[in-house]
Amino acid sequence: MIIPQIQIRQGYAKIGLETTKGQQSIEQPKASLNITQEQGQMEIQRSYGSLEIDSRRAWSALVRGKIEEVMDRVAQEAFRISMENIEKIVKNGDRMMAIHKGGNVFADIARQIASEERPIQIAGEPGYDNVDITYLPSELKINFIPKGVTFNPEQHHPVINYNPGKLEVYLRSKNFISISIMGTQINTVV
Repeated sequence: MIIPQIQIRQGYAKIGLETTKGQQSIEQPKASLNITQEQGQMEIQRSYGSLEIDSRRAWSALVRGKIEEVMDRVAQEAFRISMENIEKIVKNGDRMMAIHKGGNVFADIARQIASEERPIQIAGEPGYDNVDITYLPSELKINFIPKGVTFNPEQHHPVINYNPGKLEVYLRSKNFISISIMGTQINTVV
């Protein structure tokens, strides 16, 4: 005896997915800074320095000064010599009054007067400080006027492009149930 058998076959539904990736691109243009700088102004004022050299005393000491100075020096020297001569005459007179002390005073005075030199000094005293030097340094004034900086930035927004992706869903295979009876004369598929 044959026992009929039921045979069931089942197929599941299969879903298929097809995707296209999305694309995004971002571009950022550089900002424009637009900087302008005005040049500052610098004013410089300078006065000239002065150098004064007074060498009149040096030339006067070398007897090459003004004639008035030379004549004045000759007059002063003559006055000094005359004062010294008056002093010697007074001393010699005092020696001659003292005859009682003895000696040959007149002969000594005559010898002294004969051997005596009487130079007139008209040249000045030489010296390292006969030249006067006066220096007035120059003055320097600097005035700086700064100018401003104009800063005007210009921003650029980013450029964004986006292409969205796609998702397509489809049915790859349908679900099914197959029932078959075996062992009988009737084969039925439901």
